[in-house]
Amino acid sequence: MKRVVVMFFFVFFGIKDKEILLGNSNDIICPQCGEVTSGEVYKTYTYFHLFLIPLVKWNRRYFVKTNCCKRVYMLNPEVGKQFEKDSNIVINKGDLEIIEVYTHMKYCDHCRVNVPNEYQYCPYCGKDLRD
Repeated sequence: MKRVVVMFFFVFFGIKDKEILLGNSNDIICPQCGEVTSGEVYKTYTYFHLFLIPLVKWNRRYFVKTNCCKRVYMLNPEVGKQFEKDSNIVINKGDLEIIEVYTHMKYCDHCRVNVPNEYQYCPYCGKDLRD
């Protein structure tokens, strides 16, 4: 009687997105509300992995989430690379690009709250929210 040996190889590979918190930056002037605030700096990228080992990374982007109005801005890639090396660098207002995302909320910069989009006036302080 003849024996048949069968071997199976399991190959784990794929493409994933990753988000890393690089740290906090102080003294950022928020382009939305004009407050001097701090913010969290993030790096995102897409990578190809084989057996859970990242082999190739692409689509690197840097973002800042401000603590005043919780808006997310795209950070200049050169400044983001510098921030990875030295988290004490200054992030200027010109280094941030507003990411336009459709939202069902308006922001009241007077009392710092999100208000439903259908409101014309802030229900908390009465400020005019019409553009």
